[in-house]
Amino acid sequence: MPSLNDRRRAQAGVTLIELLVSLVIASLALALIVGTFSNGLLDSTIAKRNTAAQGVLVYEMEAIGASTFSSAAASYSDCFATESPTMPTPAGAYQAACPSGPYTLRADVTWQWLASSPGVQVWTITITAWPANAGIGKTVSVYKINR
Repeated sequence: MPSLNDRRRAQAGVTLIELLVSLVIASLALALIVGTFSNGLLDSTIAKRNTAAQGVLVYEMEAIGASTFSSAAASYSDCFATESPTMPTPAGAYQAACPSGPYTLRADVTWQWLASSPGVQVWTITITAWPANAGIGKTVSVYKINR
């Protein structure tokens, strides 16, 4: 007949099943924490990009509004670097096309005459992100009238 001390010593250790269950619980908790942090990082990156795109859009709208009315105005692109402290590659000349990269955001500004009203220009601003060349948001139109 085994003694009481022998029985306690036999039941004092951790079984393999208990160890595996605790490992699975710890792994699930770690996976939830990592998923939460990566989701938060992705959300903050998207919010930063959208804020920068809104700033670029406002800048271009103000530039169009501040310029004088010209029937010979040229379409242009502006490049913006928001992810790097260094400047983007210059376009070469004022209001020339953006280079193929690297830039964070590019604003393509074009215009055309409004067919129904002479003397009215419709300026269109499209914001794209590099390197995907994917449009951000919708195209915005600004009307400029010759007064």
